[in-house]
Amino acid sequence: MTVKRIEPIKDNSIFTKEEIEEFKALALKEYGVKLTDEQAFEQGYVLVSLVETVIKKTIEKRRLLSRLPSNKNSL
Repeated sequence: MTVKRIEPIKDNSIFTKEEIEEFKALALKEYGVKLTDEQAFEQGYVLVSLVETVIKKTIEKRRLLSRLPSNKNSL
C-alpha cells in the first residue's frame, strides 16, 4: 500500500493552529508521544479521512437498505 504524501500545514489548512496544538496535547497526554506540527497534521488528516469514509459508507448502506422491499408481507 502506498501512502500519499500530505502537504505541510499552510495558512489555508483544513485544521487551525489551535486544533493542531490540541491534537498534539491529546497525543502527549493519552499516548506519551510528542508530535511535531507536521506529524499532528498528517495523523489528524488520516483520522478525519477515516471517519469521513466510515460516515459515507454508513450512509450508502442505509440508503441501499431503505430501497429494499420490506419482508413484513412475507410472514
